[in-house]
Amino acid sequence: MSSPESPAPLKRTAAIVTLAATVLGTVLAYLSLAAAVKWPPFQEDPKPRVTVFRGHNPQRPDCSVPACAYVGLRVEGFDPGSAVRCTFDSADGAGFFGAYVMAVGEDGSGQATTTNYYGTPDGWVSVTCGDATGALNPWGVS
Repeated sequence: MSSPESPAPLKRTAAIVTLAATVLGTVLAYLSLAAAVKWPPFQEDPKPRVTVFRGHNPQRPDCSVPACAYVGLRVEGFDPGSAVRCTFDSADGAGFFGAYVMAVGEDGSGQATTTNYYGTPDGWVSVTCGDATGALNPWGVS
């Protein structure tokens, strides 16, 4: 005793299941694509990075060798619009360097030539800003 109406509820249920599976599949495909292209919600926060470079020669009597140059630094991946305190070290020790407060731009990066200078060609200089450290090794000659 089957009624002519019994297949209709099954057809409706099958249609709902098919529609739900299609929507779910589309959403999963979209999220996979978004993650693959690093769409903003899936981007990792950039890790702070410090790069040390040689600035120009300070032309100082106490640093007259050709290797003498101001210490420059570039920061990336820091909080936009913040200021970060940087400390310096070298193959000859850290005692003669002063700390430097670096202004970070709205893009999370910044660059400056500091008032610290160094002049040992085969030595090295490192700069630590926050938790990130960069170094120039060897310091070299300009």
